[in-house]
Amino acid sequence: MKTCTSNATFDASEVDSYSLKNLSTTVAPKDFEGLERWLTCDGIHPNWDGKMYVARTIYWNPDGHEFLQTGCSPNYHAGWWSLACCKHDMRTARPFRAEATDLSIPTYVFTLARLDPKLGQPLVSLAQVTKYFFNTMEEYAQFLFGTGDRPFIWSRLTRERQDDDLLGWRFGDCHADMSGKVGEPNSDHVHHVSEWWKADVDRKHLILVSNRFLLWPEPVFVAAKTQKQSKYGTNITPVTLHDLLISSAH
Repeated sequence: MKTCTSNATFDASEVDSYSLKNLSTTVAPKDFEGLERWLTCDGIHPNWDGKMYVARTIYWNPDGHEFLQTGCSPNYHAGWWSLACCKHDMRTARPFRAEATDLSIPTYVFTLARLDPKLGQPLVSLAQVTKYFFNTMEEYAQFLFGTGDRPFIWSRLTRERQDDDLLGWRFGDCHADMSGKVGEPNSDHVHHVSEWWKADVDRKHLILVSNRFLLWPEPVFVAAKTQKQSKYGTNITPVTLHDLLISSAH
């Protein structure tokens, strides 16, 4: 398996995954007390809602002691989390859209890795839905350009190939070029196959971007019971948190 790391020396066109090991911007909590403190913003927002779902493109690699991402969403590069190219039904559904766009109550997206026979389904990341949500890929592209953040931009844009370790042309989630034109991604992009990218740009689902998220470098929490693949994800609240997640050391 070809994996992208910061010191990769092989042909990037052969890369089929990238490591999440060094992409975290915040130290992730290692117990429920710390997790709940983060979720409630130190008690300021005791009520919150969210969705938990399984990202089958992410898995735990015990040899490298790292999570590996083989898909384009969520994307964790450049200090930003984004969800633009998977869970289309979840992001289209009216109940979730209503929760996500109501910023008075925090809404979170819990992402589990695919089932590991020894670990179960570890929690990989937790992102708060922020004011950065968009209805179209064009809006998303303009937001990217407006930041002026080169790593952020090139880790997301999929249509133009760049010789860097950001791999937007392979794992990015914004199907636009530098002019902002939306269309077919690079032929080596993971959603180019079977024209999956067309569903990404159909303007039916909410595109989520966040700069407040947690990314665990190793398994700390796991699903209390195996979560099946679900179009709409599983609802999670303060009441059901301990029913759905347990410590990996449990």
